[in-house]
Amino acid sequence: MDQKMLNAAFYVGSFFCSDLYAYYLDTYKGHLGKVQVEALDYIHLKKQVHVKELSDQLNISMQHASKIAAKLEEHGYAEKSRDPEDGRGCIYRLTEAGLDFVKEHIALSNQHFKSFVDSLSEKDQERLAFALGELNDLVCKKE
Repeated sequence: MDQKMLNAAFYVGSFFCSDLYAYYLDTYKGHLGKVQVEALDYIHLKKQVHVKELSDQLNISMQHASKIAAKLEEHGYAEKSRDPEDGRGCIYRLTEAGLDFVKEHIALSNQHFKSFVDSLSEKDQERLAFALGELNDLVCKKE
């Protein structure tokens, strides 16, 4: 891997984390904390999760992950059910309200990204769309 690719990965990651994802997190201010939003996003992406998965993904203790999941449930954004494969375990899923809540904040973030894209020339918009499409294909291939 050459230095140009490493630099590109750093700057693209920084752009998405600092400019886009940070703005997305800001749309939740007053509603949820950063780790709660990350938990909500993870459940949204995976459709259902165990507390252990949440703990591993967020790099927090199982106790903290359990408290966050319970808080999301208390807000009506997630629901808990018994794991059919292991009656001792619990699975969390988003409720309809939780899904609507996430979609609302994604839409706000998308408006912010759209304003960035609109500031680019048409040629640069096409280049960005192509590059993001390629990146999406590569990332999805990984899963």
